[in-house]
Amino acid sequence: MIKHKFFESRTFHAIIFIVTAILIFSPLFIQLDFTKIRTLGLFGIALLNFISSSTMFIPTPGFIATGIGGTLFNPLLVALYSSVGSTLGEGVGYLFGYSSKRLTKSQRHFLDIFNKLFHHKHTQIIIVIFSFIPNPFFDIIGILAGSSLFPLKRFLILVFIGRFARDIIIASIGNLF
Repeated sequence: MIKHKFFESRTFHAIIFIVTAILIFSPLFIQLDFTKIRTLGLFGIALLNFISSSTMFIPTPGFIATGIGGTLFNPLLVALYSSVGSTLGEGVGYLFGYSSKRLTKSQRHFLDIFNKLFHHKHTQIIIVIFSFIPNPFFDIIGILAGSSLFPLKRFLILVFIGRFARDIIIASIGNLF
């Protein structure tokens, strides 16, 4: 894989930091019309789950959209779209943590104490379990994973596994009604 110098530069990491900070804090400044998202079908479910997972402090009920979507569409497809959306949304927090680590470029980062945690043999199981449980604190896990330089691809796969398992259950329950 060819790496360009720009992707290793402070400018690139500053751009990533600013964009992810805007996404994370966007609910404080932008009011979304969720009724219009509803008209987008499965893509709307994915979009709502992306927004729900990428924003902090004001959680939006992405998993509720998954349950409602299960009443309208095939639960397996709903779970797939929902999981992909929320997994990509959690990637925003990861990139925020990763870019903050790269911007400081110091030998000691204030979050380095979590480095051992994210390179422990049980970390993968912990990420899957916490991504399965609907909670607003998972954003912090994504930020810490990014700042401890946990591999992005592995993080996204583990989050997807937990979210897909959760979303199949939620969409199937929605399908019962």
